[in-house]
Amino acid sequence: MRTEGIDVLEEWFRWGEEWSVLLRVFGGLQATSDVLEIGCGLGRIAFPLRYQLRSGTYSGFDICDQKIQFLKDTFTPAWPTFQFEHADVNNTEYNPTGKVPASRFQFPYPDSVFTVVFAASVFTHMLPDACAHYFEETSRVLKPGGQCLFSFFLLDFYKSGHPRPYGFSHSRFDFEHYSADYGQDFAMVEPENPELMAAYSSSLVTRMAENAGLTLVRDPIPGLWSGTQDEIVGAQDLVLLRKDH
Repeated sequence: MRTEGIDVLEEWFRWGEEWSVLLRVFGGLQATSDVLEIGCGLGRIAFPLRYQLRSGTYSGFDICDQKIQFLKDTFTPAWPTFQFEHADVNNTEYNPTGKVPASRFQFPYPDSVFTVVFAASVFTHMLPDACAHYFEETSRVLKPGGQCLFSFFLLDFYKSGHPRPYGFSHSRFDFEHYSADYGQDFAMVEPENPELMAAYSSSLVTRMAENAGLTLVRDPIPGLWSGTQDEIVGAQDLVLLRKDH
């Protein structure tokens, strides 16, 4: 089973608790929320949310079938309001044999059913056409007034050669390869495996959101990763969007 980018179990729990707080503080999460997680992995954020969604619901999907099967076998029987679905979406890093291109994948949910949608380090592994489509699908499944909280590596905060803290100093976070189609708005670490790690400009994210009928609620919230910002919140940069109509 593919790991989730962590080396120790404590980090698995830390990431989940961090996002449970971010969703309450920024994402509008309430006890009654109907929540969708894009890229739920092995349930590391669903795990703390089980105590917060006391009368709400949680749905999550992921491209790793083994993880989803594990959650269906173990998590859902204990917490029936938490449901998980497999999405066989192609990704050059995490699911190279996937049958469905991300740019054509339809979320397996009806229109206007969720009050909160979030994606933690998902768009950091996706190309712009797929990201734009996921924004459109997010807008479709969100109720009017619903919010979404997405994490990114934003090029606005990235400075080539600038020291980065902790594990972010690794070369896998060197965004030095830009896309011919998107210019300075999109960068990769490895062009031969573009979805290994990807970074966006906030202007491109804003354009994709507006095209999908989503509104930027506030300026992006800087994360720790870039090492260039004095005031930070989480590990990655955060984008908060709302569906007004």
